[in-house]
Amino acid sequence: MQKTCQQCGINYLLSQEELILYKRFKAEPENICFDCQQMHRISFRNERVLYNRKCDATGEDIVSIYAPDKPYKVFSSKHWHSDKWDPFDYGRPFDFNRPFFDQFKELQTEVPRSPLVNLKSENSDYCNMCVGNKNCYLIFGGDFNRDCMYGTLCMHNRDSLDIDYSNKNELCYFMDNSINCYNSRFTWDSKNCNDCAFISDCTGCSNCIFCTNLQNKSYCIENVQYTKEEYAEKKKEILNGSYQTQIKNFKKFLELMSGRIIKYGHIISCENCTGDYLKNSKNCQNCYDVSDSEDITNCIFAAKSKDSFNVSLLGDDTQLTYNSIAVLGSHNIKYSYFVLECSDIEYSEQVISSHNLFGCNGLRHKKYCIFNKQYKKEEYEEMRKKIIEHMKKTGEWGKFFPKDLSCFAYNESTGMRYYPLTKEMALQRGFTWREENQKDYVHQKIEIPDNIKDIPESITDEILVCEGCHKNFKIIPQELKFYKKQEIPVPHKCADCRQKQRSSLRNPPKLYDRTCTKCGTPLKTTYAPDRPEKIYCEKCYLKSIY
Repeated sequence: MQKTCQQCGINYLLSQEELILYKRFKAEPENICFDCQQMHRISFRNERVLYNRKCDATGEDIVSIYAPDKPYKVFSSKHWHSDKWDPFDYGRPFDFNRPFFDQFKELQTEVPRSPLVNLKSENSDYCNMCVGNKNCYLIFGGDFNRDCMYGTLCMHNRDSLDIDYSNKNELCYFMDNSINCYNSRFTWDSKNCNDCAFISDCTGCSNCIFCTNLQNKSYCIENVQYTKEEYAEKKKEILNGSYQTQIKNFKKFLELMSGRIIKYGHIISCENCTGDYLKNSKNCQNCYDVSDSEDITNCIFAAKSKDSFNVSLLGDDTQLTYNSIAVLGSHNIKYSYFVLECSDIEYSEQVISSHNLFGCNGLRHKKYCIFNKQYKKEEYEEMRKKIIEHMKKTGEWGKFFPKDLSCFAYNESTGMRYYPLTKEMALQRGFTWREENQKDYVHQKIEIPDNIKDIPESITDEILVCEGCHKNFKIIPQELKFYKKQEIPVPHKCADCRQKQRSSLRNPPKLYDRTCTKCGTPLKTTYAPDRPEKIYCEKCYLKSIY
């Protein structure tokens, strides 16, 4: 079925499989393309923009994803999760004379909010959208990490910094889409590698530098084999602890990456899947950054999830989810945001360990509630039917929350990572935009010694100026200890700019029709036709790697 997106105006096709899924989830197809749907949902999630503010219950200083001037009540995490306040105090009957979304916006503004989504953590107060981290700092969307800093959607890592979309690594630095690596830095799209630097698309390698497309190799530089002794001498020159040398190395690495042979997608151990950055999954169509999942269609990021459609950022053990974002350990979730260990939830936000909720906010361990008001089971079911009929008449049923119900400006949201927009573009699409306040920045630049050996311990007391965006940042003691131990130069850019640099090397979630450069087999790939890399089908790729 051909459709025209009412947001961006492009023509797109709805497959027969998608039409079947709409019927399965009892939803009508909207005239909104994949990109515009994802952009809309992801704008409701603020991952990494943090503010200092006061707890509205106790007055204590807290760190929050909600700016102090936002019209929301924000409690400290300890207070929000306690029994010192009752979400039922904000309950109200549904008014059938008014639109649903207008009433939900009022509830949304009044119900207290948790400052961060940071659950079951230990000594990891500055992490968000996380579960189970220990001794971590500025990890966003990453779970069960230990002694890690500055990571995005990274899982089960130890003693690592600046790692995105990477799992089960240890003593690693500046990494993306890599698994089971040890003591490696500047590692892309690789797995089971040890003691490597500036590598991409490598598997089972050790002691390799500036290498691509290698398997089970050791002591290689630029894909050339050396003896152990020769390699050691060259390594001293390449990885000498100098920041300026590291900049030159990274530039050289990018040039090597642009000329490498590439498999059409970053797809590992998958069956009947399309998209990119897929691992150990089955029957996942048009999916991106999905692992250990099954029967998912039109998704950006999912882990250990199944049977879901038109979704974003699903966590472990999530299933039967439709048109929702930030759902963990839940099933049968529709049109909702931040749902943890729940079932049968519709049009709700920040709800935990609950079931059968409709239009609720901030509830924990509750059931059969509408607009934070308790009902008996039979009353709930009858009222739910009436509200759905009302929403059909107002044209609201089957649509995700309107953009003005997001608590965040677009440039605060995760949308900026997947779909970067200028201010003008964001406003044109109906999003809001937050102007940055730079009056409190310290602009006097402090010279950072070039070599890690010359960095004084006192640098952790200094306010540094980022070379990329001119914002202030600091090197914390735990971070400096890692750099010195690993002989890695202290960065001259803040964590946000470093993350943007890594993110810029990832392919956007968009498929193109191409053919294998070698054999002409038709392919669906995230590598645009004007990209310089050679794109191979899996068969040709496996024949060509070293």
